[in-house]
Amino acid sequence: MKEYLQAKDLSFSYSKRKVLDKLTFSVKEGELVGVAGPNGAGKSTLLHLLAGLITPGGGEIIIGGKEARFLSRRMWSKKVAVVFQEVPQNLDLTSQEVVTMGRFPHLGRWQREREVDEEKVFWAMKITSTTVFSDRLFSELSGGEKQRVMIARALAQEPELLLLDEPTSHLDVLHQLEIMDILLDLRAGGVAIVSVFHDLNLVSQFCDKALLLKEGRMLSFGRVEEVMRAEEVEKLFGVEFLETTHPFSLRPFFMPLRKIKNETHRGRIHLICGGGSGSPLMRELLEAGFSLSLGVVNQLDSDEELARKLGIPVVQEKPFSPFSPSTMEEAYRLAQKADFIVIAPTYWGRGNLPNLDLAERLVRENKVVLILKEALDSRFDYTEGEAHKKLERIIEEGGEVIEDLSTYFSSPSS
Repeated sequence: MKEYLQAKDLSFSYSKRKVLDKLTFSVKEGELVGVAGPNGAGKSTLLHLLAGLITPGGGEIIIGGKEARFLSRRMWSKKVAVVFQEVPQNLDLTSQEVVTMGRFPHLGRWQREREVDEEKVFWAMKITSTTVFSDRLFSELSGGEKQRVMIARALAQEPELLLLDEPTSHLDVLHQLEIMDILLDLRAGGVAIVSVFHDLNLVSQFCDKALLLKEGRMLSFGRVEEVMRAEEVEKLFGVEFLETTHPFSLRPFFMPLRKIKNETHRGRIHLICGGGSGSPLMRELLEAGFSLSLGVVNQLDSDEELARKLGIPVVQEKPFSPFSPSTMEEAYRLAQKADFIVIAPTYWGRGNLPNLDLAERLVRENKVVLILKEALDSRFDYTEGEAHKKLERIIEEGGEVIEDLSTYFSSPSS
């Protein structure tokens, strides 16, 4: 695919304040580029420049091999469609009439809509699920409905370059996915797309390339797999992120880590978990004032990654390996320091069964072992019932089954 859009040393200032400073990047035909950055980074200004609504203070824009400054307004409108986050509020037009406005660049002066124009409008409304309110006044629609109508108008325009400013804002999850599917279909048809996204994971999961902006400067630009890394997005937002791999797309997936401040100390808990079962418990317990330890878990397990990010002591085993006696002894020494042992609802296999032997050993030494009730569900047992038998022995030795941790630790007896 050849390059359709090129920005070279693109700059812009409001009065004496520089908003964008020498941005250089390109977008190929059939490529989806996601733009991300904090508020005030210059994302919306960049879209206004690419849409030809404001003039660069420096640098140049090339669209379809031609310098944008030599394109007529009509030619620009034929090539480029834009959907901004702010939508008109009081248009006294029906939704279908608003979408039909997208055909204006293709009509001559005083020319009425042709059959082909009506077909394009119907197609655009159909794929954006807006036909159901085609006869309703635009001003009567909800924010999400208006957003979809404006996207339909841009699609009816048949652009070669599509610019969008947070196209999924105001939309529920279903319509967010519908819009992303539409963008992927347009990309497959050769349309070049530049879209600002508030959600980093929409960039990492759906886009080909990412453009990261901070304070008007380009922090990074390149393929998502290269640019969307925890260290880069942490520099972008000044917030610590947990980076994992999405199980289906195998692309980076990000979760911001809120700093946890609690000066109280209510004791120490050793968590027996794995496969993500401990992640919600870690945050809950740290916020409640407990200190934590963890293990044994395999390296690259999502619980292990979050524990390291949060500074929680964790006993690790090699990835996909059964827990060795030496690793279990290390976990025993760490768990002995805890006031409570908590068993999370974890999937049990032959490799991690020694964790239940560890809990049984500790309960016999009069440690308080708490088993979350859900952990007894047979769906977690992939050991032909052996894990369930071990849990029953722990209960017989004095382990306590509880509904949830917050209720248990809020009761006077705890």
